Amino acid sequence: MTPAATAASPPLPQDRSPPRVALSLGGVGALGEELLAALVASPRYRLVYVALKQAIGSASAKYRPWVPGSTVIVADDAYLCVTDADSFVPKASPVRTFSAEQLVDAARIARDAGVRRLVVVSPLSALLQLNAASHAISSEQELALVDMRFETLVIVHPTRGDSAAASGAWVGRVVHAMARSVMEIMLPSQVQALHPRTAALAILAAVERLPPGVHVIGARELLAAIEQSMPALAPRQPRLR
Repeated sequence: MTPAATAASPPLPQDRSPPRVALSLGGVGALGEELLAALVASPRYRLVYVALKQAIGSASAKYRPWVPGSTVIVADDAYLCVTDADSFVPKASPVRTFSAEQLVDAARIARDAGVRRLVVVSPLSALLQLNAASHAISSEQELALVDMRFETLVIVHPTRGDSAAASGAWVGRVVHAMARSVMEIMLPSQVQALHPRTAALAILAAVERLPPGVHVIGARELLAAIEQSMPALAPRQPRLR
């Protein structure tokens, strides 16, 4: 397995290859929505197909709504965001979601579309970022993805953000905010949750630096990618006064 540190390697020469086609799977929640927006805004991609539960229209020529199985599409890269219990998904959202147990089903959708590079975004808590779990294939579902032999498989473990507290009672939100502040002070900045937009840009920057093969990267590599390519967006470590 290629070392995760590859994500922080020097920038590659300017890519002169033609723009690619991306497929967005599970683009919900704060991070999923920001990653989808980053894909649509990226000059690397000329089209972005978005997997939906039901067909909708689009005012953008680049944003292509798509119901899996309805038509045949061809894509180069797929970005799969795993939905968990903390992910906020509006009931009216047409976006098709994928849980950790549905990773293989989502990967098959990507493979059927001809995808050669699959990027799986599966957030972990800040505490789990401190151990080997953020840099290793850690489930049967992820092992099954390796066996599917994509040209490039990237499993990204950003630090889980603050999505669950927004809908709770105000007391719960206050307690959660206080606990989070303590965590930000006590834990290293390298494992803190990035702002969703920053995390999305970090994922794209880190993935572009990786050669073919299987890679697992965590919060530290995402932060390194931001510090190298977009230093103004890098977070600062809070300090006790």
